[in-house]
Amino acid sequence: MRGSTSRTWLVALLALAVLAPIGAQAPATVALSDFVVNSANPSYSYLGKGFAEIVAFEIKKAPQIKLVDREQRNKLLDEMEFSLSGLTDPSVQLQMGKLLSVQYLVSGSITDMGGPLLVSLSMVDVQTGVVVWNDQITASGGKYAYIGAYFGKSLLKHFKATISKQTEQTLAAAKEGDAASVVALSKGIAALDAGNKDEAKKELATAKRIDPTNAVAQAFLDKLATASAKFKVVPERYVSYYNPAYLGGMAKDRVYGSYNYVMPIGYYDEHNSETIVRTDDLQWAAGERRSGGSLGYQYPATSKLGVGVELIVSSWKDLICEYQIADWVTIANQYMDYDGMIVDFGYALNPRLSLGGAAIAAYGSRSYYEDSWGGGSPYKDESQWIFGGVLAAVVKNAYGNLSWDVEASWSSERLYWFDLTIPTFVENRAPVYVEQTLNMALADGSVLLALKQANDIYTERDLYYGRATPMVEIWPLPYIALRAGGEGSLIMRDGDRAFGWGATGGLSFKIWKATVDLNYTFRQRPARTLADVVIPESIFFVTVSMDGLLVP
Repeated sequence: MRGSTSRTWLVALLALAVLAPIGAQAPATVALSDFVVNSANPSYSYLGKGFAEIVAFEIKKAPQIKLVDREQRNKLLDEMEFSLSGLTDPSVQLQMGKLLSVQYLVSGSITDMGGPLLVSLSMVDVQTGVVVWNDQITASGGKYAYIGAYFGKSLLKHFKATISKQTEQTLAAAKEGDAASVVALSKGIAALDAGNKDEAKKELATAKRIDPTNAVAQAFLDKLATASAKFKVVPERYVSYYNPAYLGGMAKDRVYGSYNYVMPIGYYDEHNSETIVRTDDLQWAAGERRSGGSLGYQYPATSKLGVGVELIVSSWKDLICEYQIADWVTIANQYMDYDGMIVDFGYALNPRLSLGGAAIAAYGSRSYYEDSWGGGSPYKDESQWIFGGVLAAVVKNAYGNLSWDVEASWSSERLYWFDLTIPTFVENRAPVYVEQTLNMALADGSVLLALKQANDIYTERDLYYGRATPMVEIWPLPYIALRAGGEGSLIMRDGDRAFGWGATGGLSFKIWKATVDLNYTFRQRPARTLADVVIPESIFFVTVSMDGLLVP
């Protein structure tokens, strides 16, 4: 029964291989420097930053080009104490390209013609110093999207790279927008370079307000959308680790793995070598343990669509004890294994709304025993194929610092609770799981507030389990975070109500491209097996994730 776990991890590796894009030819590596501005207009001071990113936005659409993004470029050059001034000097440009370890460097200038702008760009081979491409265009500043698409197409044609339909559509439309939008965009990027995220968000939001179609401003706002805390409490096994709607518009691929261990807090029974939780009359007790893990991969298929696959394994043991003649005697127990796969997707309908979904397939096996069968009776084995689904949504504000997400998951899995009046295991369907989270980022994203509310809704038992968890997460340093929160819970069953409490805490730290999340939660939940028992339990949850392995 537990041999299926090894098969699951083998399937995981195969699934990751299927999702990973395979390219026969290495992409050309390119970097852009900010363009030089020749203008007496003070509002044009940062225009070279904005137009560089507009052109970069078009180049990124081609899979044949690997572009060093602005954040990477600035970080590498800062580490090497390289000054971005003096980039009109060809020798300085070549030095910059070599420091960035790219094959080609694109540079350019913007000249204010007293109305229209003359934009001239060129690309140099970093190894030879030879200019291998150049082009120029004269157009009004309001045609910034057209200018970006023009240079994007021209440059990609040089590489014989794919030119997207969006680029062609932008060229065909030749839209005349408001030049104030590109000015605000440029100021926002300058503020971001200076480390002033609040000012950057303000200017980028202004650029979007002036021109709602400003895709580059939205892309930067999305990068600054950090309103998502890292705390996790183990959800049902038929729920995606990440809300699938967040896959919509994702910029980088992600691989992740997690492990969880759940143990009850109660009376340790030496006779059964188990921790058990007793009923109020001290006549019955339940012991429930659980552990599991997951391995997943997510990939941005397009600028709006993200897809992923997640492999999940879970095992748990339940036992029911009766107090007999000064000792706790096990009258029933069950061992259950779950090996499943979730294939999910997310699609960004617009910059503020993304929808997601998932399909679930799993194989469950169970070995169980009841004392009523008579002494010496063997365990009985049974199995089931399990199917289910997930629906999800994410809504964000224009600044990206406030978001609300929700997901609902259901499964055909059959579970079993122990009815003391019979006494025997009784079959019931797994609960519908609904979770929603409100996130807010403060202080440039270094402080995160979250309120998570989750529900287990049983359709074949008179049972409901809901909980609310407010928490705060603080990043005192860019590579480490601390978080803490509380939990209040409500249990409704058989016409009665019970309230519980709990707490959660954890830390995260970053190493290279990896983030390690450590979480601990104490909570009180209804027992899986006995209707009259509330289980206090400890949950240990560890996750390791890496972003940008194939799509930096």
